[in-house]
Amino acid sequence: MRRYIYCDTCKEETEHELIREDKNLYRCIECNTFVQFEPEKEIKIRAIISSGEVSEKGSVLLKQHDLIEKGDELIVETDEGYKIGEVTSIEVEGKRVERCEADKASTIWLKNVGEVVVKMSLHKRAITTPYKIKISGDTEFRVGEELEINGKIFYISRIKLNDGKLLKKFGDVAKAKEIKRVYAMFKERRKRRSR
Repeated sequence: MRRYIYCDTCKEETEHELIREDKNLYRCIECNTFVQFEPEKEIKIRAIISSGEVSEKGSVLLKQHDLIEKGDELIVETDEGYKIGEVTSIEVEGKRVERCEADKASTIWLKNVGEVVVKMSLHKRAITTPYKIKISGDTEFRVGEELEINGKIFYISRIKLNDGKLLKKFGDVAKAKEIKRVYAMFKERRKRRSR
């Protein structure tokens, strides 16, 4: 078995070969220096992942000294399979924190960013209609982009982000997982093709 380990002689990470598994003894392929290397333990941490209004329990597998921070994206294992979640909060000894080492965390709260619900306000003259779509969190929306919804064409006039920022300049872009609401204006009915 081989792995990359920092070598004190070479002063960089180099490829090492396992010599004795019971002693965790490795030999540097570059300079033949021996080093004892104990790989970090992986730990399973309780996770709560929310998809809109619905939350479900799962777990995250991390190395014990990995640093977890609010905003990190992690893979959460749930009964339904694997989901991508963005860390919204971390619990350490009953208190909420924004960052810590993995082995200190008791629970990680995340929002599902693999598939998200994008809320929209569709404006047609004085009437505003709420609308929601379920879409991949990496899908991009752009100010000025045209959308076809229920046989009508709308163009995006503004995008409000989760952090409160408002995008309104033509060409401004945001990913679905960053969006709080999309504002779109009615442009026209979809024209039927004549046969």
